[in-house]
Amino acid sequence: MRPLALAYHAIGTRAVREDPHGLFVSWARLRRHVAWLQARGYSLVTFGELVARGDDGLCALTFDDGFESCSALAELGVPATVFVTTGWLGGWHPDVADAAMLSEDGVRRLHAAGVEIGAHTATHPDLTLLGFEAARDELSSARVTLESLLEAPVTSAAYPYGRATADTVRACGAAGFAAACRTSGFGSRSTPLDYPREDMDGPASLLGLRLKAAGRYEPLMRARAARGVRRAGRQVRRP
Repeated sequence: MRPLALAYHAIGTRAVREDPHGLFVSWARLRRHVAWLQARGYSLVTFGELVARGDDGLCALTFDDGFESCSALAELGVPATVFVTTGWLGGWHPDVADAAMLSEDGVRRLHAAGVEIGAHTATHPDLTLLGFEAARDELSSARVTLESLLEAPVTSAAYPYGRATADTVRACGAAGFAAACRTSGFGSRSTPLDYPREDMDGPASLLGLRLKAAGRYEPLMRARAARGVRRAGRQVRRP
């Protein structure tokens, strides 16, 4: 079984109109995912450990943005990583108005419970639209803030929107990180600062998890998208 990193955001149940971006996964669904992974023989580890070891059969559960709902992750009884957007600490998520973000104390409690805390930049920009220095500063600022809160090193990061260029990756290394990740299967397991994750938000099903674990989901989706583009092109060309 190849190493696997899964990308979630928030935990809880929301109606589609309350969660238009599909950021919430229910506790029941998340527990089913964990049970399936364990039944398959995966060992669950933090993202930092996954990248450092790189062994087959390892899986990291990761959660982006720093939703307050992640404060109960210790109840799962397995390792996890939360990537925190430091500028949102103690506030509300910009895309889900009534979704609270972790407070500084909440981040400390998660860390004390054994959850890995990683950085998700200071203000959550698309780093691919920034120059090298601006991208480095966004990442470095988040790292410094979190290390000050935790009085411990923060060595893992996640790129906002899962996007990164070669300059973004270089900026992340310059900001002091040892491991960083994207989403939607983009990146390379041989590149610690450009590690791929599989999207597991909202309606992510057990079937989808099986396909993603096998490395079949993203190629299938891209092939379908390509076929859709080709069909649309043929329809446009029809007299």
